[in-house]
Amino acid sequence: MHSSDHLIIAHRTFSSRLFIGTGKFSQVAIMAAAIRESETQLVTVALRRMDLGDPHDEFLESIDPKKILLVPNTSGARDAREAVKLSQLARAAGSESWIKLELTPEPRHLLPDPIETLIAAELLVKEGFTVLPYINADPVLAKKLEDVGCAAVMPLGSPIGSNRGVETKEMIRIIIEN
Repeated sequence: MHSSDHLIIAHRTFSSRLFIGTGKFSQVAIMAAAIRESETQLVTVALRRMDLGDPHDEFLESIDPKKILLVPNTSGARDAREAVKLSQLARAAGSESWIKLELTPEPRHLLPDPIETLIAAELLVKEGFTVLPYINADPVLAKKLEDVGCAAVMPLGSPIGSNRGVETKEMIRIIIEN
């Protein structure tokens, strides 16, 4: 793989551009196999799914920290205050300062709140977090998040769980272009 094929986020180089979330796996063994077979180097996990303080946590034991960056997410947070608190708890429990910022006030559709996301992102960047916000494919918001210091944005391609593929291709193109 050429160095130009690598993805660099916050001075960290990834040879795989595939990031995996853990929310839909029913069993740790299935998730661990998917992570291993995919050769991903970044896995996001809801703080509610693991116990960072337990060295024998089944989920944590399935992840090789030398090969995979485990990035907690703030899944379930409904406002900036809650997202910041969850992020601080993850760091206090020993997690790296990377965070996938998810603010979804309406649990049925899991669409991100752009205003609360921007507020939380600014606060977390000031606290030294490497922030990867989950956002609607909104080029204006993406630029504002870049301006406050986010390392990257994670725009949705289509509504979560819809299995409709990438429906926001043109907006994502504009985000990349900017």
